[in-house]
Amino acid sequence: MWSIAPLRQAVRLIHTESISSIPTPRGQIKDVNDFMKTIGRGCDEFSGKFETWESLFTTHSRVMKTDMGIPTKQRKYILSWVEQYKNGVEPRSIGLPKKK
Repeated sequence: MWSIAPLRQAVRLIHTESISSIPTPRGQIKDVNDFMKTIGRGCDEFSGKFETWESLFTTHSRVMKTDMGIPTKQRKYILSWVEQYKNGVEPRSIGLPKKK
């Protein structure tokens, strides 16, 4: 017979991890606007859509799409940098490759 206890533990772990994984601003990054300007690719245009630093790190892709109207390319780029920032990588602008 299957036990539901491991599933409950996994759900609790996932929920706890997402809450506690909001990093504090560090280095040159002081707020959402600084973060968006630093990563580039026009993302600073969407910095006003995030009310707080916490909202930048807790907003899901679907909410960015439906409620905030952030296009797919910028949404994926922002979420990628959010994860990298959580892992200690300092943000920088990465230009788009030139098409041949």
